[in-house]
Amino acid sequence: MAINRSDVLTSAIAVLDEAGLPDLTMRRVAADLGVAPGALYWHVPNKQSLLAGIADTILADPSLAAAASKSRMRWDRQLTGYAHALRKVLRRHRDGAEVVSASLASQLGTSNLQAQIADIAASAGVAAADANAAALTLTHFVVGFTFEEQTREAMARAGAAAGELDRIATDRAFAGGVDLVVDGLRTRLPA
Repeated sequence: MAINRSDVLTSAIAVLDEAGLPDLTMRRVAADLGVAPGALYWHVPNKQSLLAGIADTILADPSLAAAASKSRMRWDRQLTGYAHALRKVLRRHRDGAEVVSASLASQLGTSNLQAQIADIAASAGVAAADANAAALTLTHFVVGFTFEEQTREAMARAGAAAGELDRIATDRAFAGGVDLVVDGLRTRLPA
């Protein structure tokens, strides 16, 4: 069976969603595709590259592109909307935030993520350095917050957590953190 990179990424995301990151292996993806594990290496050189490809595929979600598109919406509402859309996209995939975090750390992918946020921040009229700092801060906040959320949910599934996640309080805490970043950027607007 002939496969391509898209087949590999689609299968890897299906394994991720079903089994989680700890069980995402090249061998398992190959078995899902009905090929020998070595066949995957024609399309991805190693597991870290596979994770970067998964992260880029997750972040290619049309809802993120729509949130980042130039619109008539004020920059602060657009930035807040983007942060909420990013969290939603990450949560659609089991361990999605961890995969994106690993990709950010390896610098093998996801560069577009911070560029989209920086572009929104720059539309407020702040200096490029402040727009980039806001993008870095907001990226780390959203990915880190969602990573912790998904980890707590996994622990609850395994019976290792002290209780269920309070969704309302969690959503409120997330919104409050995003507001703090946006309010901080607002203080850097030109007079």
